[in-house]
Amino acid sequence: MILPRPIRKILAIFRGSVSPVLIFLSITLGFWFGLVPGWSGFHTAVVAAVFVLNVHLGLFLLSAGIAKSLCLAAAPVFFYIGQGVQDHLPGLLKVLAAIPIVGITDFSNYSVSGAIVVGPIIGGIIGLLMAQSVISFRRMLLKLEEGSEQFKKWYSRRWVRILDRLLIGKRTKDAKSLFTGKTKIIRKAGVAIAAVILLVSAGAIFLTKGDVTRNYAATTLTRVNGAEVNIESLDLSALTGAVSASGIQVTDAKEPQNNQVAIGKIAADTSLYHLLLGKVFMENVEVSDVRFNQKRDTAGKVVETGAQEVPSTFDPCDYKVTAADISKLETYFKDAKALKKKLQKVRQWLPKAEGGDTAQPQAQQVPLKYLDYLVARASVPPSPRMMAKKVLLDKVQTGSPLFGSSQILMTNISDSVQTVGLPVGLEMKSLDTEASVNVTADYSTAGGVPEISGAFGGLDLSKMQSSLSGSRGLMFESGIASGKFQGQLTSELIDLTLDVAVRDMKARAGEGGVLGLDSKTASEALAVLNNLQTQIRIVGPVTEPRLVFDVKGLESEFKEALVRAGKEKLASEIDKQIDEQLDKQLGDEVPEEVKDVVDQSKELLKGLLGGKEDK
Repeated sequence: MILPRPIRKILAIFRGSVSPVLIFLSITLGFWFGLVPGWSGFHTAVVAAVFVLNVHLGLFLLSAGIAKSLCLAAAPVFFYIGQGVQDHLPGLLKVLAAIPIVGITDFSNYSVSGAIVVGPIIGGIIGLLMAQSVISFRRMLLKLEEGSEQFKKWYSRRWVRILDRLLIGKRTKDAKSLFTGKTKIIRKAGVAIAAVILLVSAGAIFLTKGDVTRNYAATTLTRVNGAEVNIESLDLSALTGAVSASGIQVTDAKEPQNNQVAIGKIAADTSLYHLLLGKVFMENVEVSDVRFNQKRDTAGKVVETGAQEVPSTFDPCDYKVTAADISKLETYFKDAKALKKKLQKVRQWLPKAEGGDTAQPQAQQVPLKYLDYLVARASVPPSPRMMAKKVLLDKVQTGSPLFGSSQILMTNISDSVQTVGLPVGLEMKSLDTEASVNVTADYSTAGGVPEISGAFGGLDLSKMQSSLSGSRGLMFESGIASGKFQGQLTSELIDLTLDVAVRDMKARAGEGGVLGLDSKTASEALAVLNNLQTQIRIVGPVTEPRLVFDVKGLESEFKEALVRAGKEKLASEIDKQIDEQLDKQLGDEVPEEVKDVVDQSKELLKGLLGGKEDK
């Protein structure tokens, strides 16, 4: 064999039995495969197609090698083409992302999206030229064999055939068979090979430790959390759709040596279709061993977020409330600083105002390094890669005296709730008390800012007293609170209206009094105020909220309570004086008929004072 094997392979194509159609497919797929950077679900799908289709493997590999060199050499070109594709053909990328296996590809990468569109065009043009050249050569060869006796005589010589075999290799019996042979597009054995490749590729990604998805999940959650999120293991089965994760630790961004939450194990069944798209969509999720504020073995890394945000300035006029009706948290809560610290932690999980959670296209900077052209990515609207329809957390130790050990049910949880557009729900029910609360965030509204609504019940006010200030406001001895709320809640601002109803209330006023009443007078009113209904608004920046009370309504209720308290006190005093005078004047000699008249007089006096509703 004098000539190199690749050259002999190319020359053999011209007079071999490979159909021009398959030549075209081999070169097109080879260039398409090689021009797309890296290895992804797209490459896996192309390899499977190569084995299923009866393409020429040598021609495919040669084309892929040439294209891979071109991919590196023309990286800036594909980068700019990719920018155009992202701007003008986003629908095409969405269609490709919805194809199993192919959907695992990162289409936000500029070079990838550019090569996905340009690859088949370049490959198709070269394939057509090659197929046309082969057809022209075969026609010329057929013309020589059938129309030239001198060529037949020359080629019939033994040394010519031997030299032809040594230089080029095996050929068809005659040129005519090049045009009469049947073309087999599907390679039967290749179907089985392709199935094995797909299973192996899917297994490499999803089975065992699921490193690709685990790393993606950890990276995504770290970005959302603002601090390191660790996942010890994430097991995905492409055959059964089962998924389980263990050893989840969510670092507290403010205190990196602590975890906000640690989860022992999560188990669920996932959608096989979405698994083949590189996504984890779960129906029912069960979570166990949930712990809060635990020490970490090593401090977690905090994501750099740039300049620290300045808290919004609170302006009562923005909420159409009277400044006189507004109270700070410090007025009513014993440890308002700790409460604000918790609100700061919650803030990072809340949606941004005006749809800020949805990535907006930004002016792209030209990469500084040559190879950066191959990894640069577009700023595209987020697409949910992880979603759970129902997440059940059982026996969660909340550390709250109100809830204690609780059961929590969350619905439609994902890493891009605005894109999904489904209402996100949270139901929390205490296993130790009657306390319960449910919250729904409706993302179907325009602008991406959810409408918050929900209800609560069974809140024991006596258990809340430990967190309330003893110097201002009310001191609760007992009482059960329930009600509902609605409004908006974003990472910047909060505006919630709560309708609160309290039953079986026993309370007294703190040292500072209530609503301008001194502590003694207010306590007298509270002594007869067993049931209370009022409205409270929580407004302002999330980390510096204000409480706005329905002062007029509360004043009315307190006035009525004071009147009732005064009447009861007056009636009690009259009753006491009558009894004392009778005992003083007559002692035990009061006739029964006089006693009856006195009792009737007492009832009449109480009725006149409003002691009975029917008087």
